[in-house]
Amino acid sequence: MNVARGPGYQGLPVRLTRRKQLLVEGKDQKNFFEKMLSDIGRRDSVEVHDFGGVADLKEFVAAFVQRSGFDLVRSLGVVRDAERTVGSAFDSVCSGLDAADLPVPSAVGEPASRAGRPTVAVFILGGDGGMLETLLNLTVAEEREQECVNLFLECVERVSGAPIGRPQKARAHAWIATRDHPEVSVGVAAQKGYWRLEHPALEELRRFLGRL
Repeated sequence: MNVARGPGYQGLPVRLTRRKQLLVEGKDQKNFFEKMLSDIGRRDSVEVHDFGGVADLKEFVAAFVQRSGFDLVRSLGVVRDAERTVGSAFDSVCSGLDAADLPVPSAVGEPASRAGRPTVAVFILGGDGGMLETLLNLTVAEEREQECVNLFLECVERVSGAPIGRPQKARAHAWIATRDHPEVSVGVAAQKGYWRLEHPALEELRRFLGRL
């Protein structure tokens, strides 16, 4: 597959091939969403792209709408972590959409449409201060090994005398360390079945993907 290179492209294919498109934050999310789409029977109908980091989104979207095949796109979803607040993350995504002359949703999860442009919807992961790992940790919160994860994280904080800087990411990777392949990333862990993707914590996200 021919792939465009350079700032703002992040490996975006030269030609878009599907009517439904999903832009996600980073390779981990791309791996995760490809697995989740497969689980809900949508993998063959939705093309997933990694737009890089949050600072790359605006430039990526500007390049995306210029791709060959964009005129065939009917539905576009954009997903990113909340990081600080859902509101600020949503506003940041909407700024990039507006700059590319795409419809701008009025709220998270609500589609926006305009004649001659694809329907656009945005999903922000994890709630205020949250991220993909926040949701994934909820899916395995009742597993027996979480007692070991809790003890490990408590020990690290006690010995270091400081709170763990990114506790959700630390918890996710500590959980993965209990699995057969402890070296894998969060997204690959989804493909290996280490998260419970059928869990109710992901229901809202499943509905979002199902409506693309």
